[in-house]
Amino acid sequence: MRAWLVALIVAAVLFADRLALPRPRPDVLRLAHTFTARSERAILDDAIAEFERRHPGVKVEQLVSNSEVYSTVGWRLQFQRRLQPDVAFAWDGHKVDTAVARGWALDLRPHLDPAFTRAFAPAALEDRSGGVYLLPHSVDVCNLVWFNRDVFDGLGLGPPRTHEEWLRTCEALAAAGHLPLVQGNRDLWPMGNLAAELLAQALEPDDVTRLYRPAVAVEPADLAGLGPLLRLRDQGAFHRAGVVEAGGLGGLSDTDAKVLFLGGKAAQHVVGSWFLADVDDAAAKGELDFEVDLFPVPTGGRDVTAAVKTGFLVNPASANVPAAVALAQHLLSRDVQARFAALGALSLRRDAPEFTHDPRARRLLARLATTGALVPPPDTGHAPDQAALAYRVVGRLLTQGHDLDAAAEAWTRGKRELARKGR
Repeated sequence: MRAWLVALIVAAVLFADRLALPRPRPDVLRLAHTFTARSERAILDDAIAEFERRHPGVKVEQLVSNSEVYSTVGWRLQFQRRLQPDVAFAWDGHKVDTAVARGWALDLRPHLDPAFTRAFAPAALEDRSGGVYLLPHSVDVCNLVWFNRDVFDGLGLGPPRTHEEWLRTCEALAAAGHLPLVQGNRDLWPMGNLAAELLAQALEPDDVTRLYRPAVAVEPADLAGLGPLLRLRDQGAFHRAGVVEAGGLGGLSDTDAKVLFLGGKAAQHVVGSWFLADVDDAAAKGELDFEVDLFPVPTGGRDVTAAVKTGFLVNPASANVPAAVALAQHLLSRDVQARFAALGALSLRRDAPEFTHDPRARRLLARLATTGALVPPPDTGHAPDQAALAYRVVGRLLTQGHDLDAAAEAWTRGKRELARKGR
């Protein structure tokens, strides 16, 4: 018995390190992200090498995931492992709210240098739940009105600033024989995102959140911000005989609408900032015979911009919080952000307009620098089932002739059905 005890003690001494479960180390930072493209990885590898040179004794280990897997389950599961990431990529909205509620995200306000925060647009570092948790890497604006400048100039029209001006602009375009707006809403998110921005213009943030809260009834007054969308529908802004039939936007995909607009079949097209790459590609191929320009969604209330914001969270469980914060800040430095901007990413840094020579991109970045608030679209801002319900309600509003009473009733009924399923 004594011999066995001695052998056990010897084994514990010799093999304790091998048998011990892995623990976080202050000299190793784990960075979880979804940058899988070779060009993105090259930028990230260089940035990490520079960080390691500036922080001797600290190494960065990259945890690279497929974007789809990471966005569905990976982002959550990584915080349930023994070796969690010190810095993690995230989409603003529902995921960040969940991370904050479960203690996976550090309040960064006490750790950020004032000079760092001043380098970003006011809406970039938003206070939520009493803290700042996400450092913004890039942003995609969800809704921009892309327009045929040749048509607008020929009719003496300028970019409208208000809902009423936009409605009058669409009436003038229709009277001149143009399809005012070509939209493809077969997948529901294009017009659902526009509707979400209109609602955010009309409601206070807490009231917007309540629309997506399970089992909470939606009243017609809550949807008053959708009035301009109904008026565009009713005045025929989305259809024209021989191009798109009435209600046809529900059968077109977003790609169909893009092709029709670039082909000169409509005067305007509402879609996100990523469309700039499509416009540039069509021009480079000689497939575009008019000038394309853009303006923000006209406003009728609060100054907001619907946008998908991505960035980095710092894990409060990190064994080296100061180094983790420093790494996240380094990834948002001017040099790193400028290199990502060359690939088409939009930065929320104040100096981001200096990263491009495209006048449209510069105006877009100027808009981001001055907007009152960035609001996520439903599919990143809220729980998936609630977002999908909102998209369906807006889709039916545009294609089935619903009024706000019917839309509110359908939204409330859908919430009740989800609640019965425990969602």
